Amino acid sequence: MSRLIAAELLKLRTTRVVPGLLVASVALSVLMAALIVLLSSTSDIGGGTGGRLVLSSGGIVAGILALLLGIVTTAGEYRHGTILPTLLTNPDRLRVTVAQIVANTLAGAVLGLASVVGTAAVSFPLLASRDVAVALSAAQVTGIFVGGVCFAALSGTLGAAFGGLIRNQVVAVSAALLVLFVVEPLVTSLVDGYQRYSLTGLRVAISGGAAESAGAASGGLPPAWLAALLWTGYALALAVAAAAVGRRRDI
Repeated sequence: MSRLIAAELLKLRTTRVVPGLLVASVALSVLMAALIVLLSSTSDIGGGTGGRLVLSSGGIVAGILALLLGIVTTAGEYRHGTILPTLLTNPDRLRVTVAQIVANTLAGAVLGLASVVGTAAVSFPLLASRDVAVALSAAQVTGIFVGGVCFAALSGTLGAAFGGLIRNQVVAVSAALLVLFVVEPLVTSLVDGYQRYSLTGLRVAISGGAAESAGAASGGLPPAWLAALLWTGYALALAVAAAAVGRRRDI
């Protein structure tokens, strides 16, 4: 199994998508954090909610890009036929699916770590330049940064599982974006309490963001550990479906 995972990691390292998304993730994280700090009032940023918005931005950006990375790389293997050599040497499709998911989980963690570091590097100096003291303890700040890395890693998990199930890159990416930015906000506005266990709500809970950004009241989201378990459960359900369908599909 370790050889399969190493082979999948090698594929990720040698594709141009990964370094491009890594640079984009850090750049967007830095830009978002800077804009929030510079365009918000000092009272808004200094509060716990504003501070969480700033510090969690890197993890959230990295998570969305890690989700897309998992979809594109996994679905792309079937589109471009690069999965064939892997299946010829390792015909067990379940093991191949697991290796793809593990590799993309690790890639997501790298995106998350780089983005969180970038966010911290720009946020604290900008906050200091505006004489803003964020109303968060050191433990809370650490939790936000660790949560951001975990969210990016779990997003890679979900993306790889979804890409293995929906093997058309365009369809898979379009469907994921549609669910995240159209379907979920619509359902949240119509169904009371839905945001607590929606992907958006879980995203904010894991990354340590402000509950209000998910349409929930303060304290209205599950704890980070439970949100991570639920997100992992969604990913595992997709992975099982992808493995089951994959056994019956022709390459």
